[in-house]
Amino acid sequence: MQNRWVSFYPGYRSARFHVSTDGSRVYNIVHWASEADYRNFVETSDTEGRMSAIGAALKAIAGKAEPLMSGIPTYTVVREVGPRTREPEDAA
Repeated sequence: MQNRWVSFYPGYRSARFHVSTDGSRVYNIVHWASEADYRNFVETSDTEGRMSAIGAALKAIAGKAEPLMSGIPTYTVVREVGPRTREPEDAA
């Protein structure tokens, strides 16, 4: 899905897929270079086509698969923690 619907948009950096340890949930977190790049994607992408493709993919999965969202999911980044070096434990 990312290659077909998202990865070619300006500012797209990556997508990470997280699967719960019990196998019941999948979360897709997409990283954008900036809020403006994300907003451009939201405003200009084929959201209806993308959501339809997700629905079709869910129907093709054996067992029970259902989207647990209502409407088009949108989010605002409120905090991001990046890598850093560890401070010595005896530093005060």
